Amino acid sequence: MGTKEVLKELGLSDGEVKVYLALLKLGETSVSKLTKETGQHRTTIYDFLEHLLQRGLVNYVVKSGVKYYKVADPDKLVEYLKEKEEKLKQILPELKQLAKVPTGEINVEVYSGVEGFKSVLNDRLKVGKDLYGFGVDEEIFEKKFPIVMKQFIKKEQEKKLQEFLLTKEKAKFIYKEKNMHYKYIPEEFFEPTATAVYGDRVIIIIWEPLTTILIKNRGLAESYRRYHKLLWKIAKKN
Repeated sequence: MGTKEVLKELGLSDGEVKVYLALLKLGETSVSKLTKETGQHRTTIYDFLEHLLQRGLVNYVVKSGVKYYKVADPDKLVEYLKEKEEKLKQILPELKQLAKVPTGEINVEVYSGVEGFKSVLNDRLKVGKDLYGFGVDEEIFEKKFPIVMKQFIKKEQEKKLQEFLLTKEKAKFIYKEKNMHYKYIPEEFFEPTATAVYGDRVIIIIWEPLTTILIKNRGLAESYRRYHKLLWKIAKKN
């Protein structure tokens, strides 16, 4: 396995690998030179550098108002791997608990299109329980259902229902309503297939073509709720 593949195995994206290897080659350098070396867009390189900085794999110095980036000691890669291993060990007992097969009758309903999506929203209001969501990209919801979402959130507020949503870092859009609560996970671990649990229901939204799957099973819903609780503990606040 080559260097690029090993770095990807550690969780770095293609772009982060290109920037990291370019920094190894160039040494202390500016974003302008990184742009020429990698062929990546300047704005994109800043995003990759920010992710590498957060992992402690890159640092920088400021000279005459300009940031010059360089790779931290490569031993940091080993430390980063150990940190990931420790985090996994911490949540392993809960993951094993979540792996238990849900019991009870399972009822699955599949809805197509916007009207099907609205039917599931109405079911959520009827059940009247707080919602816990994963993989939520609110920019997609706002783009596809601006009026529907505005009306739905208003009805939630009337019923005093809360939403606890896990979205990606640097999300471009979130709802500012008081009943909408967000935490953030790294983009490399974010999968924009919206999944949510409320009461004894689990819903999964597939965007293309728009399909909403509603699963009714108390054991499965409880497993998803525990999984959400676990991720909520380690996710970041804005």
